[in-house]
Amino acid sequence: MTTHPESLRCALCGQPGTVMVDPPRRTIARGADPSDSSFSVIAVLPDVSLCEEHADDLARRLTIGWCDDERCRLYGESGEASPCGEPFKKLKR
Repeated sequence: MTTHPESLRCALCGQPGTVMVDPPRRTIARGADPSDSSFSVIAVLPDVSLCEEHADDLARRLTIGWCDDERCRLYGESGEASPCGEPFKKLKR
């Protein structure tokens, strides 16, 4: 997590973002056998901009989600509905 001087918007509330968080890599596909990790596609998502309040909450209880629907491709609070109506899927580190 780094402090970011630019006036980006918080991915969760739209307030000015002051902290940039590195997202985890996310496995988005596996081969036919889910127990075989020899084939997988890893997505590296863009950094997440958060306001001070949500950056503090991230360490305690907040979970960031990602909507990979081509209409969105946005961050939001895990489990909440994204603008396209799909839920934001929880990201794991």
